[in-house]
Amino acid sequence: MVSVVTAAGVGIIVLVHTAIAAVGARYFRITLATRWGSVLYTAVLIPLVYVVTTLALGVLGLGAGAFEDPGRLIVVTWAFPFFLGWSIDLFWIPAPEEFEDSPE
Repeated sequence: MVSVVTAAGVGIIVLVHTAIAAVGARYFRITLATRWGSVLYTAVLIPLVYVVTTLALGVLGLGAGAFEDPGRLIVVTWAFPFFLGWSIDLFWIPAPEEFEDSPE
């Protein structure tokens, strides 16, 4: 059985990774000129950032021992936040082209 502290640690990891995915996807959509460039950079570089944050948060002991299966760990702490953050950027935040007052 997982303790409340461990579940809260996993929740913090999921929130941090979701924020990283949403901000990273938005950054790549704004700075890169092509759609495929932003998709490629998002799909490759954000998981690399996840490696660093997972190691850093793991050293702090967040989420330690929450999962016995490595597949569940990857799905809950990487895949779910990645696609949630990316969908937040794509569906809920207006596209960069919709802003009229943005500098060229």
